[in-house]
Amino acid sequence: MKEYQDTETGQIYAFEDDYDPFLSENRNIPKTLTKNIKERPTETSVWYEGGWIERTDAPIDYIEPTSRLPSYNPTWMVHLKPYSAIISEQQPQINFTLDQINNNSYDGTQLSKVIGILSLESDDSLSALISYDGVIAIPQSEKFPTRIDGIAKLNEILCCLLLGGIHVEVLYPHELVVGTLYEKQSLFSYLPSLHNQLRCNWASKSERLAPLMCPRVLHLNDLRQAYNEGQEIVKSIPTFTLFFLSNGYTSLINQNNNDALNNLWVVVEQITEILWKKIYMKCKDSYPRQVRCLHTTWEEGKFLKNIATKHKLLRLAKIISRQNYKILESARKSRNKLVHRGRRPEYEVIFELWGILSELLEVATCRRNIGLRKIKVGKELNWSNPQNTNFDEWKELAAQMK
Repeated sequence: MKEYQDTETGQIYAFEDDYDPFLSENRNIPKTLTKNIKERPTETSVWYEGGWIERTDAPIDYIEPTSRLPSYNPTWMVHLKPYSAIISEQQPQINFTLDQINNNSYDGTQLSKVIGILSLESDDSLSALISYDGVIAIPQSEKFPTRIDGIAKLNEILCCLLLGGIHVEVLYPHELVVGTLYEKQSLFSYLPSLHNQLRCNWASKSERLAPLMCPRVLHLNDLRQAYNEGQEIVKSIPTFTLFFLSNGYTSLINQNNNDALNNLWVVVEQITEILWKKIYMKCKDSYPRQVRCLHTTWEEGKFLKNIATKHKLLRLAKIISRQNYKILESARKSRNKLVHRGRRPEYEVIFELWGILSELLEVATCRRNIGLRKIKVGKELNWSNPQNTNFDEWKELAAQMK
């Protein structure tokens, strides 16, 4: 390896012995390299006007130099779960043969190809990109300059898809992928992942068999339709925080009951406020006498701030059904026991709560049959213990380790 130094920043670049960066046309290699390397004398040294000086000797307004080379097409990315193949009229499903997968002779570069876009309202010229293998990428532009911005926007996109009826899971900070648009048509990731291994033909046989043979297949038009529906729902209730819905759903399907109830209850409280202000309060004088009297009594007692009171009045005003009220009441009590006593909620309570959120959102947004209704959650999984067990060897090992 041969090393060179950037005279603008002091950064060291290393290349193979047979590679000449001065003759290269690679746009990512600075034109300000030199063979004459100046070693950094101490950890506190900084690069200034072509050489190293101590930080204490630098001007007061010193700013660490950066290369004039731009970072070409940097992206924040998220992988759709489970592993997916996105198809369209122009891009049919890629059918790798079993022999190709077993022999690792399939063309992995096809997986990273960009096959469609989703509109980013913040910038029409820089749309979100979608690759064949289910990666969604947004630009690391001035609209999304930090990791937090990238995570927030990608989670917004994911939740719009969820509202439109596409199963997605929330993006957690440690899952954020950093990459770039590569050769004008593919998404490249700098971080290790199953997607990267499959693209580069680095995955083991057991890792590549299921995703390449049996991916979840989604049509690009269905993705766009779901995304657009989700966006319309979000626009109609701008105070609604999307993260808690997708995080609650992800926790629910992974049977993390505590997080599921906590997050979905935030969703309930936000929807309740929307129903209260948008529907109930605007028509409170037109409700039956019983409702008006209770409202006045509870208002005088300063109980209207309580969500239980609001749910009671919303039921009496027939804004929410009796059945939904019972489910909300059960979920509220379970959530209070969780918060105040640390008692883990029953899965059935959260399962029923999830089942009515679509209807509550429909009432809040004046819509019918939103895509979220398509998202079905299964009953609680309870893996059965083996009927006949033998732990003699375990006990023997444990005894030896004492």
